[in-house]
Amino acid sequence: MKRIIYSLSILAAIFLFSCTGIDNYGAPASRMSGNIIDQTTGQNILTSTNDFSVRLWEVSWSSNPATQDIPVTQDGTYNNTKLFDATYTMLPYSGPFWPVADTVRVQLKGSLKQDFQVIPYLHITDVTHSMVGDTLMLTCKLQAPVRINLPMVRDIRPFVSLTQLCGNTSSITEYANVKYALQINKNWSAIGDMNTGVGNSVYALPKIPLKSGRTYYVRIGARVNDTYQKYNYSEIITVTAP
Repeated sequence: MKRIIYSLSILAAIFLFSCTGIDNYGAPASRMSGNIIDQTTGQNILTSTNDFSVRLWEVSWSSNPATQDIPVTQDGTYNNTKLFDATYTMLPYSGPFWPVADTVRVQLKGSLKQDFQVIPYLHITDVTHSMVGDTLMLTCKLQAPVRINLPMVRDIRPFVSLTQLCGNTSSITEYANVKYALQINKNWSAIGDMNTGVGNSVYALPKIPLKSGRTYYVRIGARVNDTYQKYNYSEIITVTAP
């Protein structure tokens, strides 16, 4: 009986050693970062934090790897400091821009910066704002860098925040109501010039009541009816209600 117990103890020790000795890799600590650049302006794309991502596939060990997504922040940058050194293919994914068809293949070792250029579906231009009492009035125009095969323009709406994080993922809930959205639902040929991409109309958004004495961060977004229906944005403006 003692011999059996001794043998079982040896087997258990071997099993425990083998389990603890399998994973001899360090924690992922390499960095991938970069900018998502609006190809038409040369500036980082106007976006909202977590609206879209840079998608990665680690292809070092598999021909069919799982995807990894790095969220893009409001300033149009992305950054992940917890990746393994490896070979990756990557592209910007699910954003308010013409789809990027070709992946970039990179070798990550320690740190790598990889920028991407994209073409937004829309630009929001000629933004004006004014206060009438405690009511905010907004107007804008649209411009389309590429018109051929542009999905139908769906809507234009304001985003209102109490912080500088302002967009579809960070906006005051009461202003997310559909009553503040301006429904368009038209193809570009019905709303703008097919040659220049300049919109024909000045859009006056529904009036937005604000609370007296508060400072708000406001921007306008417009989206097309593509797969992801993410918003293109204007610059953020600061408004203080009297």
